[in-house]
Amino acid sequence: MNWLLPSDVTASQALRESIGGHPLVADILARRGLDNLDVVQAFLDPAHYKPAPPGDIPDLDIAASRLLEAVRQGEHILVWGDFDVDGQTSTALLVDALRDLGARVSYHIPLRLVHSHGVHVDVLRGYIEQGVRLVLTCDTGVDAHEVARLAREAGVTLLITDHHALPETLPDAPAVVNPQRLPEGHPLRDLPGVGVAYKLIEALYDLAGRGGEEHRFLDLVALGIVADVAAQRHDTRYLLQTGIESLRNPQRLGLQALMRSAKVDPANLSASTIGYQVGPRLNALGRLDDARLSVELLTTHDEPHAQQIAAQLELLNTRRKQIEDQIAAAAQEQIAKDPSLLDFEVLVLDSPHWHAGVVGIVASRLADQYQRPVVLLISPEGSPARGSARSVPGVNIVAAFAANEHLLLSYGGHAGAAGLSMDAALIPQFRRQLSTVVSETRDPDIIEGRSVDAVVSLGDLTMELTEELDRLAPFGEGNPPITLMIPNLRLTAHTAFGVGGRHRRLTVEDSQGAGATLIWWRGSDYPLPGDAFDVLLVPHVNDYKGMRSMQLEWVDSRPLPGAVIDTGPRYNLVDLRREAGPEPVLPVEGLIWAEATDDDLPPALQERAITRLNAAPCQTLIIWTSPPGPQELIQMLDKTRARDIHVLARDAHIGSPAAFLERLAGLVKYAQHNYNGEISVLHLACATAQREVVVRRGIEWLAARGQLRIEWLDGDRARLAAGGAPDEAVLNPLQDAIRALLAETSAYRAYFCRANLASIFKE
Repeated sequence: MNWLLPSDVTASQALRESIGGHPLVADILARRGLDNLDVVQAFLDPAHYKPAPPGDIPDLDIAASRLLEAVRQGEHILVWGDFDVDGQTSTALLVDALRDLGARVSYHIPLRLVHSHGVHVDVLRGYIEQGVRLVLTCDTGVDAHEVARLAREAGVTLLITDHHALPETLPDAPAVVNPQRLPEGHPLRDLPGVGVAYKLIEALYDLAGRGGEEHRFLDLVALGIVADVAAQRHDTRYLLQTGIESLRNPQRLGLQALMRSAKVDPANLSASTIGYQVGPRLNALGRLDDARLSVELLTTHDEPHAQQIAAQLELLNTRRKQIEDQIAAAAQEQIAKDPSLLDFEVLVLDSPHWHAGVVGIVASRLADQYQRPVVLLISPEGSPARGSARSVPGVNIVAAFAANEHLLLSYGGHAGAAGLSMDAALIPQFRRQLSTVVSETRDPDIIEGRSVDAVVSLGDLTMELTEELDRLAPFGEGNPPITLMIPNLRLTAHTAFGVGGRHRRLTVEDSQGAGATLIWWRGSDYPLPGDAFDVLLVPHVNDYKGMRSMQLEWVDSRPLPGAVIDTGPRYNLVDLRREAGPEPVLPVEGLIWAEATDDDLPPALQERAITRLNAAPCQTLIIWTSPPGPQELIQMLDKTRARDIHVLARDAHIGSPAAFLERLAGLVKYAQHNYNGEISVLHLACATAQREVVVRRGIEWLAARGQLRIEWLDGDRARLAAGGAPDEAVLNPLQDAIRALLAETSAYRAYFCRANLASIFKE
């Protein structure tokens, strides 16, 4: 990742005096192009901002007047939304407001895995037959030409509110309310779908003589803005700032229940809290289930019902994370098996087993990691491949799709994210041609990399400075978190934490003796820095259980310029993979990584055996059993810090689904009899020589058969009790997932047994 170091711009004395506090705050604002006193005051404090009138958006006044007429005449209004969080909050806002005005209103949100985005003629026809007289869309419909024709022929009013890119011609509807119809730079142009819905209700309440009461919907607006990653400019930022204040004292029973289940303290809620804790739970519902439940949650006045839905969202979010990790691991293993995939300008991967509702999230993670557009496709045999794409700055991915539309069955989206379908046989050709187009059309004026706001020393980082920098919050699209560069550090300690040790906690020190602890999310996927390095970090105010503290989030590192770097091999590798016989010649010292070996490991060596569960630092590591995946190998190398690696890579002999599930069931039964049913997923993963994600799916499969009940405890621990209710609906999908995961593990182990060791260990 390139580092775009800060310019020499410093704030004027007038700006510094105007905003007060630490001078670095004013300097960062100036470097971000905010140097006008009035603009800065409005940016920092919504009380200084004057929002634009709703009527600036074309057709909005027409839509508001027609809605008021429908409310007063008792017409049946249908709100048609979308299943992402922007669509969910838009729908909830409109439904809640219209009910409050006395409207006769119902709503519809498509199921992602059945209909996908948009307004569907066949479904809408059924609603019209049931007596719907006015259809109001939100976050969708700007290209609904066929729907407009159906509505016109049926004598039904179609009012469209949307924010997506405009088609060549607008649908023939009485109102198409879309801020993209405004000129560039207009303060309402960046509104997401929920922002458009809010502006419509603002006008409607004014017409109804209740102007100002619409402010109670700002909580929903803030949720949608953050979840839709809307650019924080002008009215969008103003609505987010005021909406977050509403969320800090939530009045909706559904939001209260959701925050309790997510363990969120409303009083200290931030945009980051919405983005990483609240939004994903709502998003999981749209990706894996029926998003209409979200509208129920956000509009209900029944507290037990709210708690029930919030609990359901918690389970779905856990499942979403598991599926996400499963797809991410499978994608990384494809890359590990075929590194030539990274020779292309676009990373295109496919699998018949991935979940369509989650591939977009994983594509975003991979695009950030590999700094290139990513396309992930689900390619079931005998059906078209379908999937999602995420892009990087400077690459308009939907335009690149348009240049290759002869290879596609369908596509749509915008510059940063898109969906597509195609013939799976054309994927290799599509990968090549898409990469060519991206290479030729990439915007040369956009320099890829991470912008650095300031260079400071480790000793400068204090809680006081962090709180000062937090004045620029809320952070998000258009107002990224403050990124600081700290030069000349060395690593003094590091530990892994989280499920499977996926995150890292690093202790660093500078040449002056100042020290700090940094949190590196998903850091286990990457090598540790060298002996001397610069680091990029983001400071946060952490308010855990009312205790405020400074948290430093690791972003990136680079070797210190001019430092002496060890260019020799990182490991001394000894290849014993062709050694035959039960007792190969091994070094007399060193630890032996052996999992699920039973009687395969000679008795004389068993006292030196370790697993991922009890790994310890050593000079020599002997890899007896083939690792189940690249992440597990990296974690083991980190834990042991070994330099001398002897590789045997014996087979664990439990790669088939039947053998794995039989062994897992036996281990579970043993835990129930001897440990009160309590056991860690990592323990079971070591005992089966598998990845933790496979074990989790296996436990869920046993539960779906009615063989046990699962109670997840802290971390990766679970209490497994006998009995339970069978769940036939998830049994086959879980079995398919286990089969796919075990196939990926077997493929990696086959690669590990035959590939050049230097390429595996990335010397």
